[in-house]
Amino acid sequence: MADWSIWQALEEWRNKRHELDPVFARAGVAPELDSMANRIGLDLRRSPPTRPLLSGDKARDEEEVGRYNEAYFRHYDEPLDQVEGLLRRPWVPEAGPIADLVRQEVVRLRGLMREQPGTHPKFDELDTLLQHYLRLDHPAVTLDSDVLSARRRALMDVAGYPLQVQNALKDPYNDSVPPLSSSLFRDQLHEKMAAYLAETWLHSRVITHWYISLALDGALARKKRDATDDTRIASMMKRRWPALSVITPGFDQADQIWYLLLTLIAICCLFFEFWWVAGGLIFWLYLSVGGHQRERKEIEARRGQLAARATSMKNTRDRFAQNQITLERLASQLRQLDEQGEYFDETVFSLLHLHQHEA
Repeated sequence: MADWSIWQALEEWRNKRHELDPVFARAGVAPELDSMANRIGLDLRRSPPTRPLLSGDKARDEEEVGRYNEAYFRHYDEPLDQVEGLLRRPWVPEAGPIADLVRQEVVRLRGLMREQPGTHPKFDELDTLLQHYLRLDHPAVTLDSDVLSARRRALMDVAGYPLQVQNALKDPYNDSVPPLSSSLFRDQLHEKMAAYLAETWLHSRVITHWYISLALDGALARKKRDATDDTRIASMMKRRWPALSVITPGFDQADQIWYLLLTLIAICCLFFEFWWVAGGLIFWLYLSVGGHQRERKEIEARRGQLAARATSMKNTRDRFAQNQITLERLASQLRQLDEQGEYFDETVFSLLHLHQHEA
């Protein structure tokens, strides 16, 4: 864990999947905007086209000057378009007032170039406003320094949680995350999902995909556990043969002690010639053997059903991991796999419907 950090893992994913760029940008991390601003500054400082020499022919000179003015405007119009494009890219929402000031300066410069064609305008104010926009330090706009720090912590704690789980699962000695089949992990996962839903600026298909994959992995682990847990399968049965283990499920050897006690009582009744009592106990023990055999057959049948559903869930998980199933289509399949809502709650389905408006 010493040579691995959530922030580093998120940065690696960001470099591979640029869908995470808007999330980082809203937390104030967007080095590509600095690169764009530097290129725009260089373009604005380029020398304008050379003014044409006058030939003395009035009509021809007016035509040449008109062409020059259009070329001059296009020369600076492209970097000004790039400024507007930079402002349309995701960035810290609180920088909106500074962006409005930049747009106003762009409008002023465009008007100046139209009114006074061929004169080199000064772009110092525009360059200063762009730097204020990227550094978030304009004197007229106050931004609490703790806002970006809180977002970066949320980026690591909430968006980075699935990566933390993946890293923990690779190391068998890493106990920073509870086992996937445990109720503790399920509660922890649902708590993180609820936090993710609440942080709307964090919403991204990539992060949502991570959380749904974790929900599927956890459900699959619990399904496999349930398929091998006889006690849990027996508790799901509506009709069970009355035995002490049904009354005291936490007592492991309840049935053995109960039937041993009945056997001893039956032997004592035979010894003291209480024939009716002994016969009744022996008949009850005979019925108990048949009842438990039927229960065992039903448990095996239910185990087979759970194993089949676990296989279906694994196939769904694999197809989702390979992007063969979309988030929107997955919702109906999960409801079929979990009719009683035992493995997926409404938080999972809220995540599945999170990006429907983007389709």
